[in-house]
Amino acid sequence: MLRILCLCGKTIGHGVCRFLLERPHELRCVVNEGERPGEWYRTPRELSIEELPLADAAAWQPDLIVVAFYDRILPESLFALPPLGAWNLHLGDAERYRGAYPNIWALANGDTEYAVTLHRIDAGIDTGPILAKRRFPLPPDMTGRELYDKMTEEGLRLFAECFEELVSGRALVAAQPQSNAAARTHYRRELTHELAVSDELKNRVRALTFPPFPPPYFHIGRRKFAIVEAPD
Repeated sequence: MLRILCLCGKTIGHGVCRFLLERPHELRCVVNEGERPGEWYRTPRELSIEELPLADAAAWQPDLIVVAFYDRILPESLFALPPLGAWNLHLGDAERYRGAYPNIWALANGDTEYAVTLHRIDAGIDTGPILAKRRFPLPPDMTGRELYDKMTEEGLRLFAECFEELVSGRALVAAQPQSNAAARTHYRRELTHELAVSDELKNRVRALTFPPFPPPYFHIGRRKFAIVEAPD
């Protein structure tokens, strides 16, 4: 029986913890602060997990560390500790989108393909050696929330496929260094919901904002998006 420490949060953390609870190993969890049941996401706190404070995680002496949507960077004193390694389930292509909101940036850039990545943790942000990726196409009308749900589903599949490699130690040998050629790291502070638009579009919107007539709109594929004035 192994000691597995899972640092986790949100829906993917819920799925990974549920998977681990069904295995014959000892599990402890460090869950993102502030997460609670009843929000728009699932959380590991909906499950019968045993939580540890982050400060006590190293003293528990885990054999394996798994990270799934944990929102803090791990110190080397923790990620270098377990003999089977510390592994991050990054819900993006780590060789393209590192850090926060990889789904948002992939869609904003018009990508037609997406990937989730399982990699070993090192001192960088999502830069460690890659064990495996799982790729899938991005439909041209997919939204950020839809990709969030899809990448969560594919991420859990990837973790399940690679789990035996993690617990057997084979992953330590199989993981390969990343390419940095196309990689960019994004941070939470970069995200804004204000879009840069042309003066022509602004003028069209204000011209067609005329209640009680329908608001201006546009199409993405077969989907219709209306432009309405937000309250103060």
